This record gives sequence, structure tokens and C-alpha cells, in this order.
Amino acid sequence: MIAKLKNTLNGRNAQQNMFVFVFTVPTLLLFTWFVLVPTVQGLYYSLFSWSGLSSNMTFIGLKNYERMVNDSVVWLALWNDIKVALARVIFTLVISLGLALLLARTKVFGDKFFRNVLFFPVVLTAVVICTIWMMMYNSNFGIINPFLELFGIEAPKAGWLGDKNTALMSVVPPAVWCSVGFYLVIFLSAIESIPMTLYESALLDGANGLRQTFSIIIPLIRPQINFCVVYTVISSFNASYMFIDLLTKGGPNNASQVLGTYMTLNGFEYHKFGYATAIAMLILAATATMSAIMNRIFSSETYEY
Repeated sequence: MIAKLKNTLNGRNAQQNMFVFVFTVPTLLLFTWFVLVPTVQGLYYSLFSWSGLSSNMTFIGLKNYERMVNDSVVWLALWNDIKVALARVIFTLVISLGLALLLARTKVFGDKFFRNVLFFPVVLTAVVICTIWMMMYNSNFGIINPFLELFGIEAPKAGWLGDKNTALMSVVPPAVWCSVGFYLVIFLSAIESIPMTLYESALLDGANGLRQTFSIIIPLIRPQINFCVVYTVISSFNASYMFIDLLTKGGPNNASQVLGTYMTLNGFEYHKFGYATAIAMLILAATATMSAIMNRIFSSETYEY
């Protein structure tokens, strides 16, 4: 009897080990090939002076990093990246969570229609999104200027994308617009998975809709909120440069320059791939640092129900 029990346990352990192996090892291999290997290669190339057009590479050690420390545009671009990331986190979180609460708690008529409409920008490419918003920002026929004039807000003479004071933040609305639907779906799924018995118990205790939102919904969807914040920071540092490049080209006078566009400028226009790779390493470090900070701020214990 004991021997039979041991054989059964050994068989189960073997099955568990095989399950772990099948679902873990391929993932680790893909992660190593597509993440770790390029990172190590990037660190290697950042130690060279290389045009990217030939095989001639000159080892210069940490000079690319020394140059980066003394490059004022790098620090301006880093600060712009941080501002864009924080703005995207705030607006994306508030708008997507607000819409999710509206659709889930008020049961708006045709809410499935609104879900599809709000998710539609997610599937659009950056080129299409930027083209739409460039038309909206246009001083002659765009719809943004007439709308703002209703509230007494005048557009800059050089336009929203051409003024050094507004160019950077003018990139935030398109970036938020195309990502709200993604997080809306995540928040809706989390909110709709909360048992109705919790709301009924809270209602018996005299908690109104607002109190239920902050005492039940927000605490229970904190993991989704944390994911939204961290993923927005990561995508901002790694993808905002596409919107900058298409809308402002980093101008005017580097006012909207971010690390991604400055890296591309050095790599593909100035043909300084070694220096561009050093900037890429800074992007990696900044992304990891900001993500860790946001994860620390928004992380919380997991509630079970």
C-alpha cells in the first residue's frame, strides 16, 4: 500500500515537473533571445565608436557615456520623457477608469457599442493617429481651436505643435486617446468580476454608489491599476518617440525632444550608432527605474473574495 502511494506521488511529481518544464523553459529561451541578448549586444556596442554603415568599430570604453553626461539635450530629453510618462499615467488612468465605472455601474444603454467605439483607436497605427490629430490641431480647419475658443483659450500663433511651450504636451492627447480603450477593457473585466453580494452588503450598511466605488471597487482592482500605471510608463518611454517624431520631429529647438527621437537622430542621421546605443541604455535604465517607482507607489496587498 505504501509502495503504491509512493509510486502515485512520484508520478504526480513527474507530471508537475514536466508541466513546469514545458511552460517555463521555452519562455526563458525566448526571453533570453529577444531581451537579454539584445541588451548585452547594446552594452557592447555602446563601448565603441561606430557609424553603423561599416564593420570598422573603434573601442573607446566609456567615452560615449561621458559624452552623454555632458550632453544637455540628453537631460532635456530625459526630463521630457518623464513629463510625458507622468501625464500619460494620470490622464489614461483617470479617463479609462472613469469610463469603466460609468459603463459597468450605470449600465449605459448600448454599452457594448460604446466599448467597441472606445476600443477602436487601439487598433489604429501611430501614423493614422498622428495624421488625424495633425488635422485636428490645424489652425485653418482643425476642430480643436474653435472648441477652445468657446472657453476663451487662444491657440499659439505658431500652432500647438509649433510653439515651444505647447509642443511637448500636445503629443499627450493622441497618445492617451489610442490607449484608453485598452485599459478600459481591463478595468471593465475586473469590475464586472466583483460579486454582486458585496454591493448588496454595502447597500444594507448604507453605503451609496460613491462610497462603494472607493471602498469596494478601487481596492479590489488595485492589481489592474498597478498594471495600467507600470505598463503606461514602459510604453511611454519606449513608444512616445513615434508620436514625437511624426508630430513635432523633436522641435521646435529640441523643446519636444525625447530620448527615443534623440537616439534615432544620432543613429540614423548622424551615423553615431555607438552613442545612440548608449542613449538606448539610458532609456532602459530610466524605464526600469520609473517602473519600479510606480510599482512601489501603486502596489498593494491582494484582496480575495
